[in-house]
Amino acid sequence: MAEITIIPAKNRSDEIIRTAAYARVSSDSEDQLNSFAAQIRYYTEMLQNSTNTVFVDMYADEGISGTSTEKRTEFQRLMNDCRKGKIDRILTKSISRFARNTKDSLKAARELKTLGVSVYFEKENIDTGEISSEMLLAIYSQFAQEESMSISKNVRIGVQKRMMDGTFKSSSAPYGYIYNDGEIIPDPEKTKTVRQIFEWYSKGIGAETISAMLNQKNIPAPHGQQWRTAVILMILTNEKYIGDTLLQKSFTTDSLPFRHMPNRGEKPKYYVSSTHQPIIERKLFDEVQQLINLKKPNIDFTPQTNAFTKKIKCICGGTFRRKKCQEKIYWVCRNHDHTNLMKCEIRRIREIVFQKAFISLFNKLREHCKVLLVPTLRQLELLSERQKSNNTQLAALRKEIAEIKQQFHLLTTLNLQGTLDSEYFAAHSQELDRKLNTAQKQLHANLDNKENERLCELRKLIGILDRAESITEFDEMLFGQIIDKITVLSETEIRFDLIGGIGFTEQIRRW
Repeated sequence: MAEITIIPAKNRSDEIIRTAAYARVSSDSEDQLNSFAAQIRYYTEMLQNSTNTVFVDMYADEGISGTSTEKRTEFQRLMNDCRKGKIDRILTKSISRFARNTKDSLKAARELKTLGVSVYFEKENIDTGEISSEMLLAIYSQFAQEESMSISKNVRIGVQKRMMDGTFKSSSAPYGYIYNDGEIIPDPEKTKTVRQIFEWYSKGIGAETISAMLNQKNIPAPHGQQWRTAVILMILTNEKYIGDTLLQKSFTTDSLPFRHMPNRGEKPKYYVSSTHQPIIERKLFDEVQQLINLKKPNIDFTPQTNAFTKKIKCICGGTFRRKKCQEKIYWVCRNHDHTNLMKCEIRRIREIVFQKAFISLFNKLREHCKVLLVPTLRQLELLSERQKSNNTQLAALRKEIAEIKQQFHLLTTLNLQGTLDSEYFAAHSQELDRKLNTAQKQLHANLDNKENERLCELRKLIGILDRAESITEFDEMLFGQIIDKITVLSETEIRFDLIGGIGFTEQIRRW
């Protein structure tokens, strides 16, 4: 009979647990309760009596919203260090400080769990290292998200109340007006242009011709751009030029992620009369509105977005816009469509042409991915590593930050032992806090985040192509995942710019 020897499981209770802490701290150096120094002191005191725990680092983002993790550089640094195996456990005061977005909170917690890193939320007493904690985490994350949404809702209610009583004031003045002591008043120079636009249109001159005339006269357009048909029509239909104000032309959605949308009847609008000095007489304004209604074009410039919206650029510098003509969908360069046609000679292109070009490109990339993209990724990774190793300034900054953090730990330890008086400790903590903040800002400024993002995107692209099957029909989701933009180079050639900074050209055939 075979002999069975039981090999006992390892006792991990004696292993050193590398512990980090994450917080969102105040950017006000006088706020000792939420300062970096206070956070260091708090977690050092918490862990000082532990025999199997070592405090690795403090990760703190300053005074920014928690509704999205994308802008939190220290949170991203924390996640990267966890991926590199430097951390076993993360401490944070509450889920609301970790993330005010359920999706981000759960995504981070699940990734950390797969990396073998647990997160402890003190306020809620949740430890993601325990199997039963994920459901609680989801519930509390939802509470945190609802708190963020409630704050946003309260702000919107305040804005809507001011709209209802007519006291709301826009943050920007329309073309032809300037702000003066909180009130909009006519701008003498631009007022002449606004009146000229209305007069020309009332005499039968079209919006496209007006935009060309203003550009030929070198009259500055709003925001320093070129005059376009859409800009002229916005001016001609803006009630502010007769001294009135229509409020809530657009609105912010009620749920995350918050989006700013044009109000097409989803929300009430508020028309307030005589809010400021008019530029145009009401009679002329009404005549222009009647002319605009009579001249409405038969071509439908479809406002809804699709996979190609804002992604098709022209070699002339213009952006392509979508329009429907005789039940067919086309994309046309704005410079060809609205201004002097000599500026852009590229004619409109059917949407199906772009779709077929993408299908062809995708299938070729999928088939030759290992030959084209994998070697490129390896070369870029090698180049990135060489640049990092040769950057002495980065090394010096990292060393400085490490030394400051060591001083923090030493200062905190001496204070806990009663060696330092409170005034000395407070003064030196503030000074170290200031030095650390300066050094971290310099480090972030020197790091080539764009290069790191490019490598991550290139890896993502290779992963998508490696898992995908060949396609015979246009896939909007796939297109959105891997294509940054399309540039129309000529009547017969376009270039696809993919994520990761890779570009390929495709020949096209018009339909």
